[in-house]
Amino acid sequence: MLLILVLCFLPENTTDKVTFFNFSHFDKLVQFLMFFIFPFAFFYDSKKHTNLQNKHIFVLIFILVTAFGSGIEIIQKLYIPERTGNIFYLTTDIFGSIGFFIFFI
Repeated sequence: MLLILVLCFLPENTTDKVTFFNFSHFDKLVQFLMFFIFPFAFFYDSKKHTNLQNKHIFVLIFILVTAFGSGIEIIQKLYIPERTGNIFYLTTDIFGSIGFFIFFI
């Protein structure tokens, strides 16, 4: 979770220096993958430490990932000078978590 925060709070021009994958919207792909992988870690940790059923864990993860992504976008818009909160990034976050559920089912 800390890695996601650090990556999301980097200045936007930092990602412009990454030329290994030079295509538009590379940043959205990275954000999708972060929010696709994050639920995996959360799911396996929840299975290990709770007795909740999978469907309850899925709902909890979706709510928490959506709230986490929303919080990141709000913080970027209000407090990070070189970042802007963006509904498209939030949508990407949500699609990343939905991708986890589709992959898992």
